[in-house]
Amino acid sequence: MNNINIDTSYIKYNNVAILGHFVSALSMIILYYDKNRLVIPYTESYLKWNSVSSNSTCPLGSRDFNTNDGRYCITSTTSPVSCDSDNNCYGVDLGWLIISFHLLSLAAVTNFVGPIFGYRYIDMVISNKNPLRFIEYSFSASIMLIAIALLNGVTDINLITSIAVLTSACQLCGLAVEYTEIKKIKWLLHLTGWLQFCWAYGIIGHAFFKSVNSSDGVSPPSFVYVIVIVLFLLYASFGFVQLSELIFDINPSTKEKSYVILSLTAKLFLGWMIFSNVLLLS
Repeated sequence: MNNINIDTSYIKYNNVAILGHFVSALSMIILYYDKNRLVIPYTESYLKWNSVSSNSTCPLGSRDFNTNDGRYCITSTTSPVSCDSDNNCYGVDLGWLIISFHLLSLAAVTNFVGPIFGYRYIDMVISNKNPLRFIEYSFSASIMLIAIALLNGVTDINLITSIAVLTSACQLCGLAVEYTEIKKIKWLLHLTGWLQFCWAYGIIGHAFFKSVNSSDGVSPPSFVYVIVIVLFLLYASFGFVQLSELIFDINPSTKEKSYVILSLTAKLFLGWMIFSNVLLLS
């Protein structure tokens, strides 16, 4: 692989992408600075034992349980994870969450400052292995999917954690694909990544359509459905790059350029699409 004539134009694209994310982060900080903080509280669901009289009826969805100490209705309850005496509940500031998303594009810095822990961007691309890309994605993709989930009403801290872990594991599967030479293992890791990604986004999709179906016949505008589909396709586009690599023999520089262009376009579009919602809600 080292004997291949590598086109290094992807470095210019990556520098532009870094600049684009830096300018976006700075612009968002300026726009969000004097806004009310959009803090979405985390919730958690658990079973609550309610002591009831023998002739009362348990609410729909709860379980009736008789004991020697009396009768109970066991009901699933959802409440904020933690709140203080001023009713400020533990949660995440969605504005700063999106801003942090744009501050995770630093791989190319190693071309200027030298190798960091043995990693130098251009050398890793030539070797067709770029671990820092997938490590960065494991954070940035998780951050963005968490933001999308929160905006769609997924606030349960266990579901949010699951989405983050599934997304990170998906990216690490992509990393492992680049480090194994066995084709069958490559496909197994790649398809496992798709399973994790689709399951994480499926949690968000379920919340969205549950909201639609519970709106008493009032449906969101058509563009809302388009946004949900577009967000999914933008995320999936990164997986299609590796899928193409497994099917065709792609030059390492072409592969890297594809990822960089997606970072420049899809990630910026995703960031601003979600941040515009933050500005409207705050």
